[in-house]
Amino acid sequence: MSSPYQQRRSFTPLALVVLVLGTAACGDNTGPSAAPKGLANCGGTPMLTVSPVDISFIRDLGPLGNLNPPVHTLPTDHLYFFANVDLTEAELVPVVSPGDVVVSEVTKQTRLSGAASVIEYSMTFFPCADLSLYFAHVVLTPELLAEIGPFGTCNQYVAGGDTYESCAKRVNLKLKAGALIGAMGGTFGNVLDFGGYDRRVAQLPFVNQARSYGNGTEFGQNRTICPVDYFVVSVASWLRGKFGTSSKRRTIDPLCGTIMQDVPNTAQGRWYFNDTPQDEPHLALAHDNVDPRIAVISVGTSVPSLPARYWGFTPATSGRVNTDFALVTADGSTYCYQNFLNATQPIKHVLIQLLSATRVRIEGFTGALCGDESTWAFTAGAREFAR
Repeated sequence: MSSPYQQRRSFTPLALVVLVLGTAACGDNTGPSAAPKGLANCGGTPMLTVSPVDISFIRDLGPLGNLNPPVHTLPTDHLYFFANVDLTEAELVPVVSPGDVVVSEVTKQTRLSGAASVIEYSMTFFPCADLSLYFAHVVLTPELLAEIGPFGTCNQYVAGGDTYESCAKRVNLKLKAGALIGAMGGTFGNVLDFGGYDRRVAQLPFVNQARSYGNGTEFGQNRTICPVDYFVVSVASWLRGKFGTSSKRRTIDPLCGTIMQDVPNTAQGRWYFNDTPQDEPHLALAHDNVDPRIAVISVGTSVPSLPARYWGFTPATSGRVNTDFALVTADGSTYCYQNFLNATQPIKHVLIQLLSATRVRIEGFTGALCGDESTWAFTAGAREFAR
């Protein structure tokens, strides 16, 4: 029997699959409203039997909780498969169905502004009624696009400064384990997104449940799972060895990472500038998804004194300089952060104060070091965020 991966470069890419529900380019899925009718509930046996990408092409597997502001200011709810080759539209790595599944929804997104118009898709599929999974950054086969057919109702929105048109279509397409879906590569490079939600698991204890995307649905972000946990042992064990980067594997449990880092009554976790569901305006005071020993100020576009970037540092367990966020309470004190790990960032130090259990203040200042505590003072440039 031939391998399902042997069809490498055997089809012409017609479109790119990318998940863009809530953010531009690569966002967090909100999950479908319901499972396809007729699917049986999940049992105790792993439902996924085939790696979606041939293991010989997998360089790294990015854990849950990636911080990449402003698009991913808040911890990201999907994994990233990275290929070990440079991919172009002529050099593609096949993506196959990881199990016997039913594709329930495909979303077509068209960027209407910007330097180039791009058509993108997302795909949601179920191996059983309790488990919703999705892929992004996939070039679909012409055969699958033909089965999907034309899209209907569309709506427009603005994200990242560009205008997009999103068109969702409910489908009922059955795929066998190992069936060719398409390929990773093309315009979006050597990455494949893979995420999922399980309606059987307890809701993640976000401080503000109303702000977890998909709240109130069976497959919301507060039921995010690690898709690797649903594979047969032989596949799951190999994939877990790829979590992290080629230079630094994740060695701290959970190896798959986490998106829920809220610690009540402290500064740690998600903070919101306004009511928009997109990540760009918000703030995360969290930890790195590859090395959780690194604390990160992940700031979006709402703090004029602090560029939208990943500001990583080694946290301290005492004092008021580089204090780990889980130790910052509403004690009336101001905390300062300095010596950020990324040398390419502008020279800044940052003041943070937890005003209450549900409100935090932040401001950036020129200069690498915090200096004397007597000089720590917020100005009119400070911004406040809420839980």
